[in-house]
Amino acid sequence: MRRLFQYLTFALAAAALLASCSKREPIDPIKPVAKRTVLFLTGVGAIYDLNHELVIELPHCTYANQIIADGADYFVSGIHDQEKVGYWKNGKWNTLHVDFIEDVDHTINGMAKWEYYIYLLDHPHVLKNSGIYRLEDGERFLSAPQALAVTDGKCFVVGSKRTDDSGGNYLPVVYTEQHGVYIPEQLPLPEGAVAGDCTCVYAGGTDHCVIGGYADGWPVIWVDKVLQILPLSYPPEAKQPYEMLGEVSSITECNGIIYAAGNEPTPTMRSVATVWSEGKIRHLVYSPSQATGSEVLEIKSYGSDVYVLTLEYSTDSATGDFVTTTVLWMNNAVVKAYRGFTAASFAVL
Repeated sequence: MRRLFQYLTFALAAAALLASCSKREPIDPIKPVAKRTVLFLTGVGAIYDLNHELVIELPHCTYANQIIADGADYFVSGIHDQEKVGYWKNGKWNTLHVDFIEDVDHTINGMAKWEYYIYLLDHPHVLKNSGIYRLEDGERFLSAPQALAVTDGKCFVVGSKRTDDSGGNYLPVVYTEQHGVYIPEQLPLPEGAVAGDCTCVYAGGTDHCVIGGYADGWPVIWVDKVLQILPLSYPPEAKQPYEMLGEVSSITECNGIIYAAGNEPTPTMRSVATVWSEGKIRHLVYSPSQATGSEVLEIKSYGSDVYVLTLEYSTDSATGDFVTTTVLWMNNAVVKAYRGFTAASFAVL
């Protein structure tokens, strides 16, 4: 009897230890900067490393739109050349075996991961491993370029929805899952605004999400669905109808600080890559004397560091050719610049 009690005590202690480690102990601790791997994804499914060496060309890929990291693994969403539904993990294709009620064209617009669950946006559905969840009234919904985020098993899908009025306006919308169906909720607009759009979403912590976009031309974020209008470097004396004063296109959070990244126009109407955080505005321009414009592609945090991927435009002074340069920044400093290269997304492992 005593031995049985000892066995039970040991088993309960081991189970408690495993339970605590499974949820709280990091499987892959944060790496120092020198040991991190940065991967760049192109729109045709080629992946490059920090030295701009080709890592892999994804098999059966006709279009790629997002790469995300989870520990030492990376995942890519895009379009399979045989219209299969799935994703690439560490360069290999994985098919999702989902039974669709109706025949639809499959276009994967983005992905997210939480624990062992993979979320894919296959408009007008959200796929979760082998499950399928419908976007209610999804026919009028336009998904954002960075549309999916998930935290603690709660998935958010953002974009815009066409209104019923004759003006043809679009309103910012966030979808959340309820009983197997994703229900839309319109986000608030600034006073007097009649249109807006969500372009990106970040989720972290229970029910916590930050959404970026614009409303009637103003750069805005919604923190837990509460509207915030971001400051401008060049505020106009009077805003003109349909005038774009800025846009948030990617968003992250690091050490409790929200970083909204996008672009705003200069007085000469050139787009400049911009990061808003704690009421401050930072412009990220690699070649100020040569650049004719720049934009943020993506912002991500890793540990206590904030990475930004920008695309800069210029004209070659010798040939007159249009040139794009992809620039990776970390904490407002340039890490690498790749002239003549255009990335679509990046991941830090």
